[in-house]
Amino acid sequence: MAYRGNTRSRIGLAGRASQVFVLDSGSTDDTEKIARDAGAQFVYQPWLGYARQKNWGLDHLPITTPWVFILDADETITSPLAAELAAISNVDTCPENGFYINRFFIFLGQRIRHCGYYPSWNMRFFRYGKARYEERDVHEHMAVDGKVGYLKGEMEHNDRRGMEYYIAKHNHYSTLEAREYLRLLVLKKGGGLVASPFGGPIERRRWVKEVVWPRLPARWLFRWFYMYVFKLGFWTAQLDSISAFF
Repeated sequence: MAYRGNTRSRIGLAGRASQVFVLDSGSTDDTEKIARDAGAQFVYQPWLGYARQKNWGLDHLPITTPWVFILDADETITSPLAAELAAISNVDTCPENGFYINRFFIFLGQRIRHCGYYPSWNMRFFRYGKARYEERDVHEHMAVDGKVGYLKGEMEHNDRRGMEYYIAKHNHYSTLEAREYLRLLVLKKGGGLVASPFGGPIERRRWVKEVVWPRLPARWLFRWFYMYVFKLGFWTAQLDSISAFF
């Protein structure tokens, strides 16, 4: 399943996946034509929000396969990851209902290796009907019913739209994140993943954001130290060869 925007880097999926859906919220480019020409099923749904849009797809798309992979428009599956996905899909006795995928970022043509952006684990490959996104305006995560695992293959995230879009995007995200803080910390409306220091990487990160972070003084200083010093953000990024994509 592919969500939103341009689909050029997703064309090869049509030859590897049993079904490919492009859930689009109103692209103004050639997304629909590219998707249909590549053999994907194009579905239009007005934008509902990050989590609700994807949950809508899980509820309404005519999915017939036992496994689903959610891929954003600025992401690509590498060949090692593709091989792992195929192997799991062909096993009937897989004990896991979902798998976390590690994602690396390409920013302004360079791979980001540090500063907290890598590793970046995301639940994207799961057994149909066993996973669902939490109701959250931004930085939503998927909750899985049952055992989960971690794959070695990685996804590439490369937005390609430059610094201006990056700043505007994160300005928008900061507004959505402020709404989430209001909902969780002031209105006491929880839900979704359980924040825990003893859970997986997503649960631990959520615990820090919801329990530790709001109580810290001079949070900007802690943020700078964490990303620039502790997570080696000072390390100069360097170009890296990228695996072939399908």
